[in-house]
Amino acid sequence: MDQYLIYVGVGLGALSLLMVIADHIRLNSAVKKYRQLIKGLSDKNVEDLMISYAKGLEDINRNLSDNIQKRLGVLEQKLPSCLRKVGMVTYNAFDNVGNNMSFSIAALDDNDDGYVMTGIYTRENSYIYAKPIRKGQPTDKELSNEEKDALGRALAK
Repeated sequence: MDQYLIYVGVGLGALSLLMVIADHIRLNSAVKKYRQLIKGLSDKNVEDLMISYAKGLEDINRNLSDNIQKRLGVLEQKLPSCLRKVGMVTYNAFDNVGNNMSFSIAALDDNDDGYVMTGIYTRENSYIYAKPIRKGQPTDKELSNEEKDALGRALAK
């Protein structure tokens, strides 16, 4: 029985030696990776470097957020003057022309200012003209029934 204890002791010693060698190899590998990571950092350590990177990212995010807020403010100021309400009617201006090739389009901003554009199609020619609209009403010219319909559709939006 004593002779088996010697073999067990030698085996455990060899196993311990192998484990120490394996740990040494892993530790050397980690040290090499660490040295590559901090290479060129002079006297800074990795923790300080990571903190400075995090602060830099916070500054970038703050500046980006401020920039986005400013640009959104500009867009919100311009939005009421954009033509956002649109109404369209297609129709036959003449009995001998089919397929509703004539049209009237009303385009208005938030103040109901804009225009009504009409295109009249005949077999020989096409005509396009526009009439200004202020506060939802024509300024100087009478609207046709189709133009009134297009304007009504735009005002309903």
